[in-house]
Amino acid sequence: MAKSNKSRYAILGMLTLIPNSSGYDIKKLMESSTQYFWKETFSSIYPVLQELEKDGLILREENPSKNDRQRHLYSLTSAGKLELKEWLARPAELEQSRNELLLKLFFGDVVLPSISQQHLEEHQRVLKDKKAVFLEIQDKLQLEHGEEKGLPYWLITLDYGIRQVEAALDWCENTLKQLNRLKKDM
Repeated sequence: MAKSNKSRYAILGMLTLIPNSSGYDIKKLMESSTQYFWKETFSSIYPVLQELEKDGLILREENPSKNDRQRHLYSLTSAGKLELKEWLARPAELEQSRNELLLKLFFGDVVLPSISQQHLEEHQRVLKDKKAVFLEIQDKLQLEHGEEKGLPYWLITLDYGIRQVEAALDWCENTLKQLNRLKKDM
């Protein structure tokens, strides 16, 4: 199933966390929670909200904002909760990822090893920054959401990200060593 089809479940899930939310609210919650493994844009959220409403999985309520603009708030119906639970019970499909760095390394014999080395060093820097952000998020979650029943699940997904970054950092170190050997052999 394509990502766009699974966006519906991401949005249904967000509405379990923050009922009576606007598309903007959903996007902001995703930016502070799932963005590192599931990202949605406003242009994908609003059509999915319309589809979910049409399918009877959410309800839309008109709510004027402070500046008198019409604001739509959404909440799950019992059918929406049921569909989310059914999807959560199904096995997760393995999705094919695309990684430009790996593609460039695959064709690395076309350029000097120093170019691949530069790519790796930049990737390594980004990964170190990402790990620092993940560790900050971990501390913040434990401090601010220690009593919430979802916390163990949030920390589980965050731990996956931390371990993935650590493994990638280890791979970078090993790959940089290999590239240094290639440079010496030239």
